[in-house]
Amino acid sequence: MNGFTGFALVPAAVVRLLGIAACLILGGGCSGTPDAQNAAADRAPADSAAAGAAVPLIAVIRAADWIGREWAEDAIRVGLLESDMERGRDYELKVSSAQGDLATLPSLIDAAVDAKVKVIVTLQDATLEAAVQRAKTVPVVFHLLSDPFAAGAGTSDSNHLPNITGVYSPGFGDPEQTRRVDMIRKVVPRAKKIGVLFSPEEALSVGFKDRMTKAAKAAGLQVIATPVSNVGDVGEATRSLCSQKADAIELFGNAAHAGFASLIKVARECKIPVFSPSPFEVVNGAILSFYPDFQEGGVEAGKMIGRILKGESPANIPFYRVQTTKLVVNTGDAGKIGITISPDLLKQADSVVGEDSSKK
Repeated sequence: MNGFTGFALVPAAVVRLLGIAACLILGGGCSGTPDAQNAAADRAPADSAAAGAAVPLIAVIRAADWIGREWAEDAIRVGLLESDMERGRDYELKVSSAQGDLATLPSLIDAAVDAKVKVIVTLQDATLEAAVQRAKTVPVVFHLLSDPFAAGAGTSDSNHLPNITGVYSPGFGDPEQTRRVDMIRKVVPRAKKIGVLFSPEEALSVGFKDRMTKAAKAAGLQVIATPVSNVGDVGEATRSLCSQKADAIELFGNAAHAGFASLIKVARECKIPVFSPSPFEVVNGAILSFYPDFQEGGVEAGKMIGRILKGESPANIPFYRVQTTKLVVNTGDAGKIGITISPDLLKQADSVVGEDSSKK
């Protein structure tokens, strides 16, 4: 969780709990890189299992790794803590990832079922899709996704598969992608072309691309849609957007997010501003993110898991729709590519990072 100083992503009521829980869970402090912290979290359940801990096992499965993933998982742990569920006493976690290879998700779900876990936590839409098909009886709680209905989990918040519940945010806080287009126009008033990196294998990513194309067209802008099928494609795809003179870049899909380091490196060289639905990518070079309150959602998901571990059926727990949205801007990286964030937009921002954040 390093590198987020001054970045208030967590609701004030749980800031202290989240910080304490993260330090305790990740093993003796909050120093070290996020990847090292995440590895420590992944190892802990296996160590406990080896020691013969007779506590319920929760399998957390994500479709891909992304910047800031430990924050979402820490928020789930806070929800469990608020439900009086203590790690090591009331539950253990085992985290696994498809690392962007969505074809491996069914095997990860099968492994969790075979391990007789008490709850499967699916992160991202593709993981829930696999769980709907493979986990017919094991309780499933989803989080960090946009459309559980498209995945076949139910037809409404209260009418859903009896073993599945969870937290979602349509369009990641912007169902028709109109506000994202509006933000791009405010930051880059002379923009004519928006480059969009998307994953053609992911229906949700394609849907976001299509909706942004429609919203951009209504605003008089053109979208240059560029597919990326794996992390290795991201740098070259970004360079293609440079050669096509894109004025801004937005990204959707697991491959693009997993390859963000390559994306931002090329975008900086070309001096093209990057906009993202992930606030964690703003800390790493994107200049603006409009997003649902992931921490609110994570805490709610954790509370759902707690209710299930205490014996409640997922069938009786309605889906939770995250209503709160937030805006974060990066004035420092914007300035490095010659962009000035307007005072009006800064006033709208929930958080500001970069060299000018103290002037907010």
